[in-house]
Amino acid sequence: MQRRLIPSTSALLAFDAVARSGSFTAAARDLALTQGAVSRQVAQLEAQLGVTLIERSGRGTALSAAGLGYAETARAAIDLLGQGALQATGQTPERELRLAILPTFGTRWLMPRIPRFVQRHPEVTLNFETRIGAFDLREDRIDGALVTCRGLWPGAVLTQLIEETLVPVAAPSLLGEHGGRRGPGAEFSLAGLPLLAMSTRPEGWAAWWAGQGMDGPVPAAAMRFEQVATLAQAAVAGMGVALMPALLVQPEIIAGDLVPVGPEAGSGHAYYFAQPEPRAGVPVKPSIRQFRDWLLMEVDRETWV
Repeated sequence: MQRRLIPSTSALLAFDAVARSGSFTAAARDLALTQGAVSRQVAQLEAQLGVTLIERSGRGTALSAAGLGYAETARAAIDLLGQGALQATGQTPERELRLAILPTFGTRWLMPRIPRFVQRHPEVTLNFETRIGAFDLREDRIDGALVTCRGLWPGAVLTQLIEETLVPVAAPSLLGEHGGRRGPGAEFSLAGLPLLAMSTRPEGWAAWWAGQGMDGPVPAAAMRFEQVATLAQAAVAGMGVALMPALLVQPEIIAGDLVPVGPEAGSGHAYYFAQPEPRAGVPVKPSIRQFRDWLLMEVDRETWV
């Protein structure tokens, strides 16, 4: 009975493509088949199992209750078959890592440290791609991702790496134009200086201002920037005081292009390493554990390059 219910690979691939994409049209495009061919393969699978896997209506398609459960099984089976095929041909998928990285964090924090991972694990091949915003690691076949915003990653296991702190920085030229004025303490006075902010941290200045116990209303940011790199460039050009993640602005501080003009304060954000939740019967790739453990070692080093 169990052998009779084992589907063909083509039917399994067709169903998986529809389950992942949500439509027969998109599945046909992914598989380079006609829509009719994909529909026939799925219908054949449903007839073989004796259940409806995909509900079809004028509004589109949706997985049935049975389809939701079978989609997980189908994906796991396809992954195992793919891994087995690579191993049979002498290839080693467990030694390859497909990683998604945030552009600025990847460029400024991760890449200067990657040579140390390569030296420690020369057998692992790293493949990087830049991602912004939430996505499904399992559906996109991503082995691991460096992310922020903990609540946006259902179906993923998150390991916290670094708690983010924000620091106000400015170009020496801007401070010189304003006489290098200092407040009651050692910090420069920000009164009258234009403030620059990140769009992803809209409450950053208000939180930092309140944390310093400053009186009076918080000045509105003169400009907002989506990318940290663009914000840093604006600050270096003397356009204002930028509130930036401390670990990402180190290159400009070390080079003397920017100067801290106040203490660091927590932003409420953190950086995490995200990996897909393990599947029953599917072992976690050793290279994923190796990369996660190496990241934690780098955090412990506290050598912000």
